[in-house]
Amino acid sequence: MPQGYEGWDEYAPFYDWENARTLGRRDVPFWRNLALHTGGRVLELGCGTGRISLPLAKAGVDLVGIDRSAPMLARARARIRRAKIGDRAQLVRGDIRYLPFTDGGLSRGSSSPHAVSAGGFEMVMAPYGVLQSLLRERDLVATLAEVRRVLRPGGTFGLELVADLPSWQ
Repeated sequence: MPQGYEGWDEYAPFYDWENARTLGRRDVPFWRNLALHTGGRVLELGCGTGRISLPLAKAGVDLVGIDRSAPMLARARARIRRAKIGDRAQLVRGDIRYLPFTDGGLSRGSSSPHAVSAGGFEMVMAPYGVLQSLLRERDLVATLAEVRRVLRPGGTFGLELVADLPSWQ
């Protein structure tokens, strides 16, 4: 059975082009407003090319983005470097079902120099239907358990579901 994360490496060169023609940046103000009002570090699940991460970091949000696609992250890193936003946006290659954050910080092999404790995020966000890429119930359950583990008590979990994906042309 194919997995929802398959194909993103090959799709990376076209991701921003397609989103500019479909979604654009209409959701960015919502996420920016929500993130700015959390008052702490934000984790973006499936950060891709930085379509949301970059505007949030530019607005002053302390953000960690995670994605399993190296080509998507390479594009995000290049965008962040060009924007000269310093270390407000940190990008980590990993699987949202098994977040690489432990009580001691990031696990070995992580691409971020900054430690993030379990329970260390004021907000976790899953924009643009990222949870819909989890095609098996056990993967969704694992991801939600990980979100709970890394989210501070009283923190915010924001998610967006994309309705009627098959009808998009």
